[in-house]
Amino acid sequence: MNQSQQPKRKYTAEFKADVLRLVANGEPIMAVARKMGISDSLIHAWRKTNDKGEKKTDQSLQQEVDSLRKQLRQSEMEREILKKAVAIFSRQT
Repeated sequence: MNQSQQPKRKYTAEFKADVLRLVANGEPIMAVARKMGISDSLIHAWRKTNDKGEKKTDQSLQQEVDSLRKQLRQSEMEREILKKAVAIFSRQT
């Protein structure tokens, strides 16, 4: 069986995270690849995919922040209206 006919190995998300953590901590990619028994190109591909995922996460976090700011403005406006209503009703008694 030559190399092109070998079945592709599946790696768990935990394994990938461990490999990426080692690289992020400053270990050389080639050293990590040898230690873990995988190719350096695979690590590069995982890093690229992980970087794209982080960018999407940043976008979703920004959307959430914008949504929460909008809700905060709405709540502040409602609170001001209620304060004015209390002031009006307390004068009438």
